[in-house]
Amino acid sequence: MGDPALSVSYNVTLDGFIPLGFWTKVEGLGMEYEVFTYREGGVNGYEHKLVGPVKFTNLRLSRPVDATSPAIMMWLGSNQMMVIEHTMAITAMTASGEAITTWNLLGAVPVKWTGPSLDIMSNSIATETLEVAYQEISLLGGLASALAGAVTGAITGSVSASISF
Repeated sequence: MGDPALSVSYNVTLDGFIPLGFWTKVEGLGMEYEVFTYREGGVNGYEHKLVGPVKFTNLRLSRPVDATSPAIMMWLGSNQMMVIEHTMAITAMTASGEAITTWNLLGAVPVKWTGPSLDIMSNSIATETLEVAYQEISLLGGLASALAGAVTGAITGSVSASISF
């Protein structure tokens, strides 16, 4: 059994090679299926629960401003000309630098950035927050999409083969 994720930081990259640095806080990583209820006429004992599409919540990354902060500004600036979706990898790292696990977010685009409060009288750490929207979480990388396509193709093929006119 692996060690719990104590004293972690989060290494973030785009498309596997563009470093966005280490982040100290990640919030909003999640998904939820929409559930629709359907009441069948004459059946009073229960309602049907139909699972609909999945929704992914926006992700918020926070950290003290560091040397990789200009890379965030470049990514935000490039989206002012043309929005390009990226694959964002978030890797939880131990204090000794070992990877614990990675989440791959497909179709990631930045939607909000909040910079530090610039107050020389304050005795606080200058932090930045980046909010990212994404289309899906892939735990298996490209393998998950290939498997989903193979399963869909197999189901479609077997249904069309059994229904012939």
